Amino acid sequence: MINFEDIVSQLKNELKTDCAIANRYGIILSSNIDTFPKEKVIPQKILELIIRREAIAEELNLKNQISSFAFETEEFNFLFTFSKELILISKVNLNINLAQFMPSIRVVAQKLSEIKQEQEIKNFSVFDFSKDIAKIETALEKETISKDKYSIIKDLIKYISR
Repeated sequence: MINFEDIVSQLKNELKTDCAIANRYGIILSSNIDTFPKEKVIPQKILELIIRREAIAEELNLKNQISSFAFETEEFNFLFTFSKELILISKVNLNINLAQFMPSIRVVAQKLSEIKQEQEIKNFSVFDFSKDIAKIETALEKETISKDKYSIIKDLIKYISR
């Protein structure tokens, strides 16, 4: 299993910036950014923008080439970099050149996504349905018993209601 906490700590040390990692649904898996706490969801408007990036790229004739969004605030920039599986959020100081920073963070996001996909495949196991099937069969048997249990009363009600 991927330890996203360690990855976020390492990114902070290497890139000298706070980071957060979210899955493709916007659930934050690990973070050291106060604005994006762990186990919360990326704000809906930002998530919608990320999800619509392909449509935006198409509208701009970019052929799905949007891999990052940057939002500038008065104090810092938020950089959202996405891969197929993950969203990497970076809180970058205003004095950092984003043109130099973005390719590095994009590579990190791609590598994390590849690791996550490999990890999912390694953890795949065959699911044993026998217990679930046995529960379903037991429930059906009880249903059949219950159905016949009150048949006399049902017949009586039908007879009276005629």
